Amino acid sequence: MLYHLPDPAAGIAEMARVLKPGGFLAVTTNGIGNMREIYQLTTVFGSAPTDPAAEAFGYDAAEQMMRTQFGNVAMSQYPASMRITEPEDVFLALTSYPPGEGAGEPQLSRFRQAIADAFRQGSGALDVSKETGLFLSRKTA
Repeated sequence: MLYHLPDPAAGIAEMARVLKPGGFLAVTTNGIGNMREIYQLTTVFGSAPTDPAAEAFGYDAAEQMMRTQFGNVAMSQYPASMRITEPEDVFLALTSYPPGEGAGEPQLSRFRQAIADAFRQGSGALDVSKETGLFLSRKTA
């Protein structure tokens, strides 16, 4: 959840400080293309078609911050996918936080239409790709 911090680098620095020599820090995060098929729908709100968490703390940031603190980092990717069969689930999820939660009726109507179009194109489902990575660093002894 480092993407929630105002300064993720400071969070990693603090974890590095309290980690015992020889200890490992494991951090997971998403790639910028994570769930792109869903986030493309939020462009009706003026959002970028990317995972907002990955924009704040994605693959590149995680690798750079951990390398800065530890001098080493190994990254493993764990691609996956999911199939969403309920359009309302997409609507509720993406209107539960900004910018969707503050959208007015005209935007919400366009958003519902974009969701309906995506599900129609997917023959009643929305196939979504996921990008998840694990970053592992070891504190030198």
